[in-house]
Amino acid sequence: MGIFEGYVGIRLWDGQLVDDIIFTMLFVLFVAFAIVFRTNFRLFLKMLRDVVFLRERQSLFEKPVGSEWFFRNFMIFQALFLSSIFLFEVARAYGYVNHLKENAVLISIGIIFVVLCLFYQFKQFFYYLFGCIFTDTPRYKFWKMNYNATISAWGTLLYIPVLWLIFVTAHLFIPVILFIFFYILFRFVIIYKTIRIFHKRNAGLLYISLYLCGQEILPLMFLYQGMVYLYNFIETSTLLWH
Repeated sequence: MGIFEGYVGIRLWDGQLVDDIIFTMLFVLFVAFAIVFRTNFRLFLKMLRDVVFLRERQSLFEKPVGSEWFFRNFMIFQALFLSSIFLFEVARAYGYVNHLKENAVLISIGIIFVVLCLFYQFKQFFYYLFGCIFTDTPRYKFWKMNYNATISAWGTLLYIPVLWLIFVTAHLFIPVILFIFFYILFRFVIIYKTIRIFHKRNAGLLYISLYLCGQEILPLMFLYQGMVYLYNFIETSTLLWH
């Protein structure tokens, strides 16, 4: 007769450890956001007003000191990190990335995050060049303040599709549609503010044309090609994942 080994528990299903890792990262990020929100509530309200209204005034986003600098950079980091988790979860839900080990999950999300950070910095560099060529420093800073507020608000809304992907297993097309809708909505907000800020200047139309081509169309093509290359890299690099 076999020896009774006691209760051995329920076998882990494939992907449960991966879900635990992603949930832990998201939980830590949400706790950090709650702390930042609690300690910088007034900055958060001013951020929302900067998204809705277009008033030329001194902004807390552009003073790189103290908690204001930390708040702005944390909100941008949150937007990029949530986007990384969302893209990874979508690829995993639709079967593009399967059977990854725990360390491979962290590496994959890290690579996606680095790609998005490089994409963001690439756009910031060209924003700065356009601002130096076509406008003066105060007006560029005013536009940059509105841009930072819009991206930060967009990043806060990304909790909705990300949480849907993690906790709701049905109707996966809904978080994808929400993510695309939020992205398009806030890009239109940025374009609208750009037109309102620069249309009165002599070079305003030229600036807006270059902005739409160089910042809203061409970078997305580079990002798409980068994501395709990243997907092929994850799928074919057996040395990295195994």
